[in-house]
Amino acid sequence: MTLYLPTERLHGIALPVSIVASEPIEIPRVSPNSGPEAVLAALASETPGAEVRELDDTAALRSERDVPADPAQGVDVAHRRVEYLVPIPDSTPDRYLTFSFSALIAPGSDPAFYDTLVELFDAVMSTFRWSYS
Repeated sequence: MTLYLPTERLHGIALPVSIVASEPIEIPRVSPNSGPEAVLAALASETPGAEVRELDDTAALRSERDVPADPAQGVDVAHRRVEYLVPIPDSTPDRYLTFSFSALIAPGSDPAFYDTLVELFDAVMSTFRWSYS
């Protein structure tokens, strides 16, 4: 797992965001003859706000949601979360990477600010490329 945090201010503002990239995880196939696309479609049908996108010619699942503060559940601050689930091509068994973006939502803040941060993360993810060595 890798955690990315901004360390420099942007126009005097410390960005309240993080990106987490996971180690590969295994997810069983929907049926013996199906591939990752069937898994992504099944997850998209069960996940509000999810859609299938392409990253470097690979289908990926993208979801976005606002997570309200809930101290009883260990969530002290509301945040916007965007997640990508990306199958690793030709992996056996099927393995996936996950990339999670979170932006803390300050009370009374402008939602357009968070929309812009999400657009920035989506732009970063659009540059995703597989490297084979």
